[in-house]
Amino acid sequence: MQVFNYEKSGAATFHTAVGKLDEAASMTVPLLRFKGGRYFGGPAQIGVEDGSAGEVTLRFADGLNGTVQFPGEQAQPISRFLVPEKMPFWWTQLSDDPPSGKEGFRSMQWVATSKNGIRYTWDAKLGMGTDGVYPLQLGSTFDWGSALRTFDCRLQAETEVFDCLPTSNSFNGEKPDMPLEIQRLKFRVVGRDVIGELQPAWDLAQRMTLNGWQEGSYSCNGPTSYCMSERERSARLYKASTQLGGICITGYCSGYGHITLLPNSGAWVIEDERTGQPGRGVFLDVQDHTVILQTSDYLASGSPTFHLGTSSLQGANTSAGETTTSMSLLRFKDGRHFGGPAQSGSEATNAGAAKLSFSMRYGSDYTLTDFATGNVTLPGEASKRIRRLQLEPAPSTGIEHMLGEYYFQFSYSLPSAPRWVRLTQVEGNIAKNEDGSVLCQQRDASNRYRMFCVLYPTESITPGSINGKGQTYVEVTPFNAGASIERTVLRTRDRHGNWLGLGKVNLPGLAIPAD
Repeated sequence: MQVFNYEKSGAATFHTAVGKLDEAASMTVPLLRFKGGRYFGGPAQIGVEDGSAGEVTLRFADGLNGTVQFPGEQAQPISRFLVPEKMPFWWTQLSDDPPSGKEGFRSMQWVATSKNGIRYTWDAKLGMGTDGVYPLQLGSTFDWGSALRTFDCRLQAETEVFDCLPTSNSFNGEKPDMPLEIQRLKFRVVGRDVIGELQPAWDLAQRMTLNGWQEGSYSCNGPTSYCMSERERSARLYKASTQLGGICITGYCSGYGHITLLPNSGAWVIEDERTGQPGRGVFLDVQDHTVILQTSDYLASGSPTFHLGTSSLQGANTSAGETTTSMSLLRFKDGRHFGGPAQSGSEATNAGAAKLSFSMRYGSDYTLTDFATGNVTLPGEASKRIRRLQLEPAPSTGIEHMLGEYYFQFSYSLPSAPRWVRLTQVEGNIAKNEDGSVLCQQRDASNRYRMFCVLYPTESITPGSINGKGQTYVEVTPFNAGASIERTVLRTRDRHGNWLGLGKVNLPGLAIPAD
């Protein structure tokens, strides 16, 4: 937990707290202060701990809301800072730079669980509409063409919630084992996450919590309705895909030429300053294409401080180019201090320009980006590599970090083969589920987040060979919750059993009324 606040003198400062949430999603831990670290344009310098301001208590009610109690203060509500999406949506508007407007959609993957424990998953595509109605298509994940339902969705502007009803030809009264029979659904996109509620047509009294992940939004503006050239197609991406070079909106196409990467939100570290000692931090919050950058750093005097800037991400004009942004980093003064009265800060000084850049590919093997690697240029300094702070890095050996819950599509499997798999144990270099019907091993040593899984395995597991009733390749990244590079995998829980979505959250407009 990083707190950007002020001293009694009015000087900007920061405090850090680290702890583990208990079963009630709560923790009480010290708020630590630091001094003597590196300042903008200064030499490499390690900070030192400078006491504690007291204890802070955090409690979370859901994935977006909670309370915080700072030293000397009463508990008060906190909530996730949500940046309203710019309206109208970029992928619905005619534009030449980037090309967009003739055809466009937002792609998502959704998951829900019924009251009797049946799990459902869908691919969802929200398209361009007319007269305030957005068409929504739902298809079974991994089997899009065999079952498809359509909905008409209206956007509630004040809450940013989509309220969707089935079209007249989409409901045929099928039973609960058919997951697409929905009477009504509501959802909202929050950065990369999707949250909502749905009412199944086969039990109108039931409400199911909807969670999901946005893959990205896509659009084209070509001279024909088919957008024949990749130069005519644009994408804003939360997820890398091996299909990016060859997916289409309609007709034949070869890829996307204009790509804006939307990197992972959270705490990042400057790679060559990660010493295990107190130092500087870089905090990014990316929603839609807005990026907010805050730094925890120091003044030349050694005093701790923070800077803040905000801007928009600019995509590349080629599929191999970089997503970039530049902004002024501002320092503030005279805001609220712990135990003090309500007080707004004001701008103190402009430290200069900061730059960020993110590439579609990284590394010598041209691996698709993990959305957690980039570059930062701070005022008075050269460009430096930054990475998302990983509290549980993958070990040099072993496969324990790949345990968790997955939704697999197995190649060569029977239609009745199980799809939901929870890997819970490790034997040697093999991860397995409880009954041993699925075994997974590391795919290769160069990437700790790749593995090869076999359904009903035979005696050995050999990647590339048929070793049982089904097999699949898995590649996940630590921070891209829910996503896999391959379209055949969805990850829903981590090794500790933690749900990777926001869960059921309290936001205005999401609940479907009883009547």
